[in-house]
Amino acid sequence: VFAPSPFPTRPTMVLESTLVCLDNSEFMRNGDYAPSRIAAQADAVNLLCGAKTQSNPENTVGLMTLAGKVPKVLIAPTAELGKVLSAVHGIAIEGEQVDFAAGIQKAQLALKHRQNKNQRQRIVLFAGSPIETEQKDLVKIAKKL
Repeated sequence: VFAPSPFPTRPTMVLESTLVCLDNSEFMRNGDYAPSRIAAQADAVNLLCGAKTQSNPENTVGLMTLAGKVPKVLIAPTAELGKVLSAVHGIAIEGEQVDFAAGIQKAQLALKHRQNKNQRQRIVLFAGSPIETEQKDLVKIAKKL
């Protein structure tokens, strides 16, 4: 009979491909977070991407923006943290409206074409503006994930 180990087990390293969706709408100018919402979002992306790439060397992180005419994939999932961080600092506030449904669908498409098919797909979405998409539409998209 084997007794359980008194030492905590280490979590297994999961291969992940993460796409971070950033809100770059006019609502991100608000100063309720110092210095602004978009700067706080950039700090959070910096921490998140650093943690993802340090947890496993084969993890990849991508970046896309949601506001403007259409959501744009700025950086396809890559293991190079420097590319992602330089793209975060170049993000400008673009439009009034954010189409979350189109952004999530585009993120799904970008993750579908990742290089390593063994990686788990992850979407991290920052929302700083009102979500005007119908709940039933979001549920329909979520079921595809």
